Amino acid sequence: MLNRYTAIFILGYWLCHYPAYAFSNVLLLNSYHPQYSWTAELTRGVQQALATDIAPNNLYVEFMDERRFVDDPIYYQKLIELLHYKYQQYKPDIVITGDDAAYYFMLEYGEQLFPGIPIVFCGVNVFNPQSITNRKNITGIAEGMEIMGNLELIIQLQPDLKKIIMLGDTTGLGLRMVNTAKKIRPFWQKNPRNPGVELEIWDNFSLDELYQQVNELPSDTAILMLAIHKDRLGQYFSFEKQLPELSKYSKVPIYGMWGALMIGHGVVGGMMNDPYEHGFNAAKMASSILSGTPISQLPVKNSAHYRPQFDHVQLQRFGLEKGLLPQNSVIFNQPISFYQQNKILINAVILVLLFLLLLIIVMVRNIRRRITVENELKQFAQQLEDTVQSRTLELEQRNSELRSISKSMKKLAHTDTLTNLKNRRAASKDIPAYLKHCNITFKPFFLAILDIDHFKKINDNFGHQAGDSVLKALAELLKTSLRPGDRVYRWGGEEFIIALPEASLIEATTICQRLSTNISKISVVGIDNITVSIGVTEFIKHDDYDDIVQRADDALYQAKNSGRNQVTIG
Repeated sequence: MLNRYTAIFILGYWLCHYPAYAFSNVLLLNSYHPQYSWTAELTRGVQQALATDIAPNNLYVEFMDERRFVDDPIYYQKLIELLHYKYQQYKPDIVITGDDAAYYFMLEYGEQLFPGIPIVFCGVNVFNPQSITNRKNITGIAEGMEIMGNLELIIQLQPDLKKIIMLGDTTGLGLRMVNTAKKIRPFWQKNPRNPGVELEIWDNFSLDELYQQVNELPSDTAILMLAIHKDRLGQYFSFEKQLPELSKYSKVPIYGMWGALMIGHGVVGGMMNDPYEHGFNAAKMASSILSGTPISQLPVKNSAHYRPQFDHVQLQRFGLEKGLLPQNSVIFNQPISFYQQNKILINAVILVLLFLLLLIIVMVRNIRRRITVENELKQFAQQLEDTVQSRTLELEQRNSELRSISKSMKKLAHTDTLTNLKNRRAASKDIPAYLKHCNITFKPFFLAILDIDHFKKINDNFGHQAGDSVLKALAELLKTSLRPGDRVYRWGGEEFIIALPEASLIEATTICQRLSTNISKISVVGIDNITVSIGVTEFIKHDDYDDIVQRADDALYQAKNSGRNQVTIG
């Protein structure tokens, strides 16, 4: 009877506290890692906004970690496979994207992964309305960027400035912000409120160079931080680690627009937005859609709210007058009075004492009961521990067997057992990823198909075992003769396919000629003068997998028809 009433109570509680769509699945796809404080706050805002609308277990949160894997097509392919596999079972009813990378990822792969599912984006700094012209299932809140507002704020605080340097990089969000800054620069020069302050953009530097350059800046200069993911050398830029270091070296104030990331890490302040508020508002928009509001009635909001926020410590460091700050400014890290400090402590002590008193009363009343059942609990705990250990050992043994089987099957599926090279199946997955990357970045890519000349005669004259030895020796030579970033696959029979990313025509030709020369020096079980024919072709924009393989194959046949033992460019 008690269990029945309890169940009725719980059901009533859920019906009262959650709407009809409470068990809808919501996927939050973040661009960055949760250690990135901006992402953590945005995620917290989404969680708080949905807390009263969605059952907690129905909110799924994913992190792309784009700052570390920026512009990495292979990582994107793996991510697509993971999301496709995972959300076949837990299909989302709506997707919320956090920041630029997740938004552009869903623009490109959203219909492939979640066809027809509504998307609500937030945190997009460079938003192009035309990108969703034909996408009726997308809306959201563009974060925008307050470059012009920060420029005007900087000259308000430092009226004697001669130059403002804007910092960005050449990847992802940094590149988009730099491009926006370049468009703003000519308008800034014509701005009547600009007292002749020059704008300069830095986006090509190593961190050591940047530290030295900011250390040498004259006092009539200021810095506006746009977005930096990596320096020129690929070194990761962390707002928690590298930004304080940059501030330490800088002799001039650094401003920014990302409040949760920058305040307390060395920036003076600026017109800043709030990631928690941004995520909260986007989640509420998602709740409206789940409750039945058509997306057409929820137009895209073009910008987040930016407020003037400052760090008291940095204002003091550079002697900036608080009287010049906007009236609605928020100042962090201001020293608090002795009373305010001790008021919290006193209240905490009182609460602790009350709690301890209550705890003592409860303990006195229950101590005899605890002594009585203590021995029974110990006995039960020992029995439980024995059972758990036995079951755990059994599960570990089974898991070990399953992992071993899974590892072997995965290797067999993508590895040629004779040469230990990746096989044709692996090539059919890896090479399209290279091509997609090249279509985005316009970087060069060459593909070569290598065929052993007269291989049938080797098998006929020396036997198939000798032929296998030739294949294994050639495979070892290929692995050691290529560049670290090149990839080689056994295409089938006596054919091998070679991927040469970011190689020029001269480099690709030289590599293939070197392979041909080195192969001719192989001697296996008395078989000398092994020669190969190689067909090479270059990636052409919009190539697909079949196109580039066909051209390489045509070039290979041209090499064979021209007498073999040569490299032909097709």
